[in-house]
Amino acid sequence: MIAHIDADSFFASVLQRKYPRLRGKPLLALGMGGGCVIAASYEAKAKGIKTGMRFKDAITLCPNAVSMPSDFAETAIASHEIEAVLQDHSPVIEQMSIDEWFIDLHTLVGGVPFDLLLWAADLQKEIQKMTGLWVSVGVAPSKLLAKMASEYKKPRGVTIVEKHKLEQFLSDRPAAAISGIGRARQRHTDAHHWNTAWDFAMADREKVSKLFGKNGHEMQRELLGERVSPVAQNDSPPKSISRCRSFRATRKRDDVWAHLLQHVNYTILKMRKQKLAARGITVWLRDGTYKHDGLQLRLPQPFDTEESITPYVRRCFDRVYSPRTPYTQVGFALWDLHDKAAQQFSLFSDPQNIIRADNVQASLDILRVKYGREVVVSGSALSVMKKRDTHLDLSVFN
Repeated sequence: MIAHIDADSFFASVLQRKYPRLRGKPLLALGMGGGCVIAASYEAKAKGIKTGMRFKDAITLCPNAVSMPSDFAETAIASHEIEAVLQDHSPVIEQMSIDEWFIDLHTLVGGVPFDLLLWAADLQKEIQKMTGLWVSVGVAPSKLLAKMASEYKKPRGVTIVEKHKLEQFLSDRPAAAISGIGRARQRHTDAHHWNTAWDFAMADREKVSKLFGKNGHEMQRELLGERVSPVAQNDSPPKSISRCRSFRATRKRDDVWAHLLQHVNYTILKMRKQKLAARGITVWLRDGTYKHDGLQLRLPQPFDTEESITPYVRRCFDRVYSPRTPYTQVGFALWDLHDKAAQQFSLFSDPQNIIRADNVQASLDILRVKYGREVVVSGSALSVMKKRDTHLDLSVFN
């Protein structure tokens, strides 16, 4: 089985999370230039506004709508936050877009969950708790079916489509609901009276192939529950690696920084195992009211060691942290990952220092892989380790 996770009205929801006063109001998240609606809140959608609609047409339908430019930096941070939750569940995740992911449930520890509805609902609640954002989840035998399932009961929907219920589900969906059938292709489905997704799935294969090509026949196979397109091939390197954790509210700067350092250690070790280096980092903090503050930073060159990356993490943290805020979560992401073999020295850096830092990091990697990530940690991270692992003999680090 495959799960499809789709954030609800993502760009608009991110703006509502950043500006709570916008919650419950018809909101239009506009693209660059402000002429197009990238996303609309469900209050605005209720007035007939759709994604991709021209702003002047949207405001005619809903004159009292609030319009704002989309916050692309904040949206990228939110995407990393959701992916960090998903990475805790499965090693095989395929990011389809900034707000959509596929998970192969066969890769979960213990295999496919016995109660798929409970698993999907728990995942949805966990994402909402960790990020303050709602997603819809669809689970089905193929990627195409899973995507249709996640769209079935939006927003905040959870839909499970099992093989013995395919006809019932597809008969309830119009052919236009099939991902890949746009306006041009819909003319063909209308002309041949393939009104429902089930009609299209059962249509004459030769006729479908003639009208839609090879892709059309593959769509039919996926609609009938055959897994034609796999989820995220194992040999494909990730585009990003992220991690976040929640904790009891604290204003202690050292404790928040310690949690962040643990995420830095974790993500760098995971990145180095795949022989990758990062060109960018993201740091985000959250308080108990789900208010998020975050910052993205592009690195001057690809880095893959704690020594080279941590100063930039510190820079982001210093700009985001506020001593007046009681924080309940910290997150970190490495992105724009590249093959380390292609890494080149900067003209402004000392190759000897880079080689030395890499040798130190390699030694840390060996120790952490063999004895656990916390066998060697930065002194700044010890404060939260003492609270969480009182059985650990910390004298070895002194």
